[in-house]
Amino acid sequence: MEELSQQPHTTQSGKKHQQLLSECRDMVMVYLTTQLNELFEQIEPVFLDFAKKAETNALQVRFFDAINHILSLRDVIEHDFRESIEQGFRAFVQGRPINYPDSPVEETGHIELKVVDDEALEKHIAIQSLISKTQSNCYQELYALGKRMAVLRGGKKLAEEDIPACPAHTATAFQLAAEALDLDKQILLIVYFLFGKFVLGDAVTIYQSLNDKLIEAGIFPNMTFKAVTPPASPSDPKSAPSAPLPVEQPRTAHAESRQSSATPDSAPPRHSGLGTPSGTGNSVALGEELFQSIHDLLTARRAADPNFSNHPEISPDGNTVQLKRTPEIVQVIEQIQPQTQADYLPDPESNEGIPQSIELDTNLIQNVRKTLETERSKLLKELDKNTVPTADLDTIELVGMLFEQVLNEEGLANIAKALISHLHTPYLKVAILDRTFLTDEQHIARRLLNMMVEAGKRWIDEEDLRRGIYYPMQESVKTVLAEFKSELSIFDEMFYRLQKQAEELESRAKILEERNQEAAKGRERLESARQRAREVIDEKTQGRNLHPVLERFLNHAWLDRMILMLLRDPEVESGKEWASALAVIDSLVKVVDARHNPKAKEWLKKNQKNLIQHIRAGLDSLGNYHHPDSNALYKLLDAVITEQPTKVKEQPPAAAAVSNPVIKPIEENEPVTPTKPTGSEQSPEEKEMLLKLRDIKFGTWFELIDDNHKLRRLKLSWFSPITHKYMFVDRFGIQAYITPSEELAKQLCTGKASIIKSSGIPFVTQALKTIQAILQKSIGMNPAR
Repeated sequence: MEELSQQPHTTQSGKKHQQLLSECRDMVMVYLTTQLNELFEQIEPVFLDFAKKAETNALQVRFFDAINHILSLRDVIEHDFRESIEQGFRAFVQGRPINYPDSPVEETGHIELKVVDDEALEKHIAIQSLISKTQSNCYQELYALGKRMAVLRGGKKLAEEDIPACPAHTATAFQLAAEALDLDKQILLIVYFLFGKFVLGDAVTIYQSLNDKLIEAGIFPNMTFKAVTPPASPSDPKSAPSAPLPVEQPRTAHAESRQSSATPDSAPPRHSGLGTPSGTGNSVALGEELFQSIHDLLTARRAADPNFSNHPEISPDGNTVQLKRTPEIVQVIEQIQPQTQADYLPDPESNEGIPQSIELDTNLIQNVRKTLETERSKLLKELDKNTVPTADLDTIELVGMLFEQVLNEEGLANIAKALISHLHTPYLKVAILDRTFLTDEQHIARRLLNMMVEAGKRWIDEEDLRRGIYYPMQESVKTVLAEFKSELSIFDEMFYRLQKQAEELESRAKILEERNQEAAKGRERLESARQRAREVIDEKTQGRNLHPVLERFLNHAWLDRMILMLLRDPEVESGKEWASALAVIDSLVKVVDARHNPKAKEWLKKNQKNLIQHIRAGLDSLGNYHHPDSNALYKLLDAVITEQPTKVKEQPPAAAAVSNPVIKPIEENEPVTPTKPTGSEQSPEEKEMLLKLRDIKFGTWFELIDDNHKLRRLKLSWFSPITHKYMFVDRFGIQAYITPSEELAKQLCTGKASIIKSSGIPFVTQALKTIQAILQKSIGMNPAR
């Protein structure tokens, strides 16, 4: 099989992007090699387990025999599988669709009126099921990849099944390779299952890695996302989830929300109505103490306020008017409560549709503050503040200050602050009817407010409101405004609904983060294997003036052979296969002296055939990628024996750049040791910070200011012990930033990065403590420490 650069019908666009496409193919081959290794390692334990559970001795023997049979044909399957994947890449370069074998059923799913092999049909259905499941799991990544890969082929629209290594291509390639096994249906379906689990099961990582590679090359680097439902699977039209699709348009820069945990505490017993304490114990006692302190401060401040000089409870001899009762206060609150959300919030049901992102007016928060002040002023005017019991005045003022703290909450997106502010009057009503809201940390309405603030920090992305929890929160606010009368059950319902959605977001983010970690670890394994293989070859050839053909063979074809050996088996260096690979290097080095050393030349004559057999056996598992290098080597060996001069045909630069389709040469890749930032040597502060970074735990949130002065809040997810680089993910678990340890230390020392520290105190409790300190200061007291 010829190199990508040597295809006769390669398009001009394909030539332009040959190196990039070759690198993409390398990534695919390494991923598939690694995952196939996982598959074959599971053959024995899985089939032994089936054998133990077999109902008959005959069936048990079949499972035992299958183990040796499958493993004996491993190299054949791997070779044929890689060949099929390579054919897909070659078809892509030539502008042709990928060739697929005929299916026993039509694409429409209708069975033709002819005899259909039931066993072939069942195998086909099994493969199609694997394809459909992978397409559904990777829908977003495949859509973006198709858009970007189309650029490599001149910009023409690319069908998903014509993306090299797409689920259909990969699964069909394995199906064809597995025909060599000639297994009965039951055994083969188990093998298919293992392929789906260990190769296709984590395919999203390779598709994301390919997208990242193309983004680095400047191909659609700024895709944003638009909610589009993917096509339903033919086998299960109801099962396809909704997924956002990329749209090629620039992103709007917005500050992201500060990240923090949105996982609520364990749920307390549900409430049946108001007036029932929602919790007991220490949290209530501490809350009562804090509330009493605030009450005393409010009383002291009100006593000095001339606006309350005629209040019956402050001046008993002055005003004898009857004080308002709770139902009257609640009635006025209901009159001023907004019935719908403000028009400055995006409406998912509007005729204009849901905005891609939202540009927030810089005066938004000020407008919200005015709205809250207007609601409180209107309430006190309707009631006449001199007829409201001081306890209720305390509650009205305290709830107002509480929502002021929502607007002041650092890291909470402005759009979330504006949304939560709509709950001001419903929470006034809750606090008037049930004062335990202000004293009990386990009160359900209090827990809902805590969760909304924390979820707003973690799960609202102002650049794309669809991705997180904004619209579910908006629906909860609307429901409370419309349905809350006197029963707290509505708060129970909204709390557990939002809790479930936050947990689902957390679970998906964790899965994506783990996939990104595994992808990064895979790249590290590849880099480590490449480094080790090169070290061995360098040691074997040190001080030798190698013939260019031999040098190219060792540092390309044989280097790939050793890298894949290390990837397949980390302990391979202690085995015979590794020793045989090293013996080939030692033998080939003798060719250097063969022209001038009769003994070496005689050795080559006697061992040439055996040496070539070893080389071919070693390269066979790589497919035919290195035939040009190996054929040139064989001609060199013949020339040495026949004493004929050899000419070295230099390859053009473009061909040399892609001559190694399986693994890129190390000199074309990033250095394996981190490059220090340009400038002076590390300062003592930076060296000290590097030491501190060693103790930073994964999961720690950072604030980072990039070169565009954009504030990003990202989570530390992984550290490479080889390249000494830190990997960060965003709130949704997607890789967002990679930086060398020296650069991160420098950013921390210069203030361009900081570690986010969370107190772990729920929002309402922390807000009440802040209010206490503000009131102490307002009456001339030193805030309690």
